[in-house]
Amino acid sequence: MADQDSTMSDADKIRAKRLAKLSGPSGSNGSPRRSPAPTASPSSSSTPKPDENQSPPTAVEPPYQARDASEPNPFAQIGMAAEGKPASRINIKSKPPPQNVTEGRAALTAQDSSIEAWGDRTISSIFRVTLDPNYTQDAHGHRLYFAEGVKADLEDDGRPLRLTTDTLDQAILEAASSKSEGKPLDYLLGCWKRVSRMLRGMHNKKDPKYAVVKEARRLCFSYCIFTVTIPDMFGEDPPALNPLAEHLLVDSEHDRGLCHDFLSEAVARFDDDESVKDVLVGAMEQLCRQLAKMSMNDDYKPYLLAMRNFVRYQPLLIALSQSAKFLPPDVAPQHLENRTLLGPFFRLSPMQGEVALNYFSSPTTRDKGYIANSQKALRMTLQTHQDELFDIANCFIKVKDSREKILNWFAETVNANHKRRALQVDAKEVSSDGFMVNVTVVLDRLCEPFMDATFSKIDRIDIDYLRRSPRVEIEDETKINADQHASDEFYSVKTGGTTNFITEVFFLTVAAHHYGTEAANTKLSQLQKDVKWLEKQLAKMEVERHKFAQNPMQLALFDNHVKKIKDQIEKGHCTILATQGVLLDEVSQARSMQLMRYVIVWLLRLVSPNLDFPRTPLQLPLPAEQPQAFKCLPEYFLEDIVDNFKFITRYMPQIITSTQCEELMMVCITFLRSSEYIKNPYLKSGLVTILYHGVWAVYGRSRGVLGDVLFAHDFATKHLLHALMKFYIECESTGAHTQFYDKFNIRYEIFQVIRCIWPNPVYRENLGTEARVNLDFFVHFVNLLLNDVTFVLDESFTAFTQIHEISKLLKNSPDDMDTNTRQENEEKLAAAESKAKSYMQLTNETVSMLKLFTEALGDSFTMPEIVQRLAHMLDYNLDALVGPKKANLKVDKAEEYGWNPRQMLSEISDVYLNLKDKKRFIDSVATDGRSYKPENFTTAMNILQRYTLKSPEQLQDWEQLAQRIKAAKDEADDEEADLGEIPDEFSDPIMASLMEDPVILPSSKQTVDRSTIRSHLLSDPNDPFNRVPLTIDQVVPNTELKEKIRAWKTEKKALRLASRNTAGGSGDPMDTS
Repeated sequence: MADQDSTMSDADKIRAKRLAKLSGPSGSNGSPRRSPAPTASPSSSSTPKPDENQSPPTAVEPPYQARDASEPNPFAQIGMAAEGKPASRINIKSKPPPQNVTEGRAALTAQDSSIEAWGDRTISSIFRVTLDPNYTQDAHGHRLYFAEGVKADLEDDGRPLRLTTDTLDQAILEAASSKSEGKPLDYLLGCWKRVSRMLRGMHNKKDPKYAVVKEARRLCFSYCIFTVTIPDMFGEDPPALNPLAEHLLVDSEHDRGLCHDFLSEAVARFDDDESVKDVLVGAMEQLCRQLAKMSMNDDYKPYLLAMRNFVRYQPLLIALSQSAKFLPPDVAPQHLENRTLLGPFFRLSPMQGEVALNYFSSPTTRDKGYIANSQKALRMTLQTHQDELFDIANCFIKVKDSREKILNWFAETVNANHKRRALQVDAKEVSSDGFMVNVTVVLDRLCEPFMDATFSKIDRIDIDYLRRSPRVEIEDETKINADQHASDEFYSVKTGGTTNFITEVFFLTVAAHHYGTEAANTKLSQLQKDVKWLEKQLAKMEVERHKFAQNPMQLALFDNHVKKIKDQIEKGHCTILATQGVLLDEVSQARSMQLMRYVIVWLLRLVSPNLDFPRTPLQLPLPAEQPQAFKCLPEYFLEDIVDNFKFITRYMPQIITSTQCEELMMVCITFLRSSEYIKNPYLKSGLVTILYHGVWAVYGRSRGVLGDVLFAHDFATKHLLHALMKFYIECESTGAHTQFYDKFNIRYEIFQVIRCIWPNPVYRENLGTEARVNLDFFVHFVNLLLNDVTFVLDESFTAFTQIHEISKLLKNSPDDMDTNTRQENEEKLAAAESKAKSYMQLTNETVSMLKLFTEALGDSFTMPEIVQRLAHMLDYNLDALVGPKKANLKVDKAEEYGWNPRQMLSEISDVYLNLKDKKRFIDSVATDGRSYKPENFTTAMNILQRYTLKSPEQLQDWEQLAQRIKAAKDEADDEEADLGEIPDEFSDPIMASLMEDPVILPSSKQTVDRSTIRSHLLSDPNDPFNRVPLTIDQVVPNTELKEKIRAWKTEKKALRLASRNTAGGSGDPMDTS
């Protein structure tokens, strides 16, 4: 008997465990009910409840924590309370039915009976349970579970064998624990779908049947939650993962999916049961952890759909934003995309390495059509994904309680990734390009509502935001025109007030562009260089393979290394194509330009505070006093504009609209005209590059996308030419070690813009006015232009001479020339050819510009400090083209270098003809003792005439010019003979010529001619004798010496005249010995 009691007590222990959760007051009939262990799952009754101190099961994912038994009774939500002492039977009492259901029941016993029968059938159909062991299938052929325990209790109590709401919880527990329909949660979700569909079809809430179904639905949901929070109730071990997570991925219409009704019911119970919120948020956190390990090659779309469905419910969205996983503290930049709640969704991109390989396998063997189609498919996929990301983010933004959280998340993605713009970027320490591009695109779309065409809300963007503890960190950013000390001092003064959403998202988006799309663009350029370098290395390695042919082990190592390089190259090509596919997306770039247009107008308003731009026209130059708020802005405000439009004007100019063209033109001209507003010369050169790309011919626009507005817009005709000339002067020194070559690239781009606008006579008239009103400025420009012409012509001609000589040597090489010598000469030849190609393009443009400017402004090129250098340069190059050594410039395949000697001769002769009426120019040519040769003019005329390079009228002008120069030469020779040897006191120490207007240099006390020192200062602002800074207004006229020189010249001429007269009177011939 004792043994039997012991055995029974073991069974009772299992029952008692459940009764602690399920038991309540006795039923209405006062009789207790027995609840045997579920027969379909005997093992479940022996599963002990895990101890609360026991470690959770080991799993890759953090284990899901089920509800502890010590927590408050969860059954309060279904109308039951635990007794102090567990009984041997389960007693479950549902909530009393609503009052409107019970009305009239006492009078209608027959109706009572019919409702109970209907309830039995309905509950059986919904939960697929039966109390009849012979009734195993319903009318639709679905298998029914025989609830043996419920039947036994009803029989013991002498009650009718019918399923009612009073016995439903016991039936649910028994059926779910049996696992006959799969896992308990799978079974209950199917029941939930059925009961929800039935309730939706019932519209009369006073109908007693409605109360039955509603109660069944309430109980069904409660038990769904219990399967997750109290799994041991159903004989299940605590799961390692949240069981609801997998159901969030299933289609909501599927029996295993979480439908709208389920989530709505969950939200409705948040206040009553905190565990519902925890379970659902935990499920979404788990999905995020799973998604963090996936790419676009995997089945990621169900995760996006789950999140989109989830955030549709405001309480769920708020709960998600309050999760500790939403933005953990101190998360590293590289982990933002896999350890925050939204990161895994934003990291999905075709720019991920394995995805790029999938889109562009074997990229070097594919034709352009295949690549274009792949990029189009890539863009379509990404656009859909970004639409979904925006939908998710916008849901957080719309709700006040979650808005701050997601703005903090966006800010962290920007602030943590400053290293993405470092010179050397370690990809392992920053977020990926795909992640940051997606962040940028979503922020762009959040800006769209306030970026209207009339800029009606632009005054809502508050510049004081940066002095009000902003989310965006700018302490370490380079400022537009302020050093660190000035910036720190400015931002140390805080301002009051609150920040509106427009300001918040505007500053976040500008920063995101800098660290997102523009950083990706920079990385793309570097990656292209890296791949080219690898390809060169591979080519060098492959020709060395034969050296290892005799050693199999070394050959294997060699081949393995070659394979690694080939794999790197393939991956690099794929990433390049994928990145280009993403960055060349017209839709996202159009949004980007819309933002940049707003940034442009906002900046122009900032630098012209007294004007209501764009309603009031902009005035240049800008005020001398720069607004401190502008000076202390992060440099990336301008850099984003420059980088963005440099990319668009080069690769996709067709998407720029006419209104964007005007604003783009204005910002470029404004900051080139008032260049002192910007400290970084490369930002200013970027503005020139935008204009240069903008005048490239594109389909349907011969002048490019900016050419028309630059050609005819009033703002451009007033200020463009001066702005270009000013930066032409400034770029002489950029401060970088590459400044010598940078200036030629910049000036080449300036020439192309000038060439585009030159046909407009308004520009030439304005240039003439500029030369008269701002003489020193224009002379400085002309001097630098001459420096460039002189240098590039000399470099080009030197390169052609080298090519000519080396080619001749290699063609007629001596028999004793060894291989090393030949290789050395071939390398020299290749270097000379490369040099010729580089300089010749610039040479053609520079000489062409000289021709245009001398034609329009001849007087400006004949000023004393300019004319001599110009004349000597022209004589030197004319001698090189037609003189005795002209054969040295003859090379094979001259067109490959852009070299056309006849065209060059024609251009140089045009410069001569443009100045043919300027006496000072003729005298300067004539006095060029180094390069002027009268026979060169004769030879040049023959060539011009033979190849019809000039019209008869021009040839006649050329001949007359040659005669005037020869006459001037004779006259100068006579004057030199008259003066004889010049005393050292009167000789210019730099030019070794007679001084006309001597001046004293203040620091070195040296005396030089005014034209000499003025010409020197145009290129070098220092005293040539001691390198002390010097300006032309500091020199002191040496009037005493000037008077001496004048007197000496008068005396010498008088003596010479007297000598001639004496010689003429005697009739003796002049002694010329």
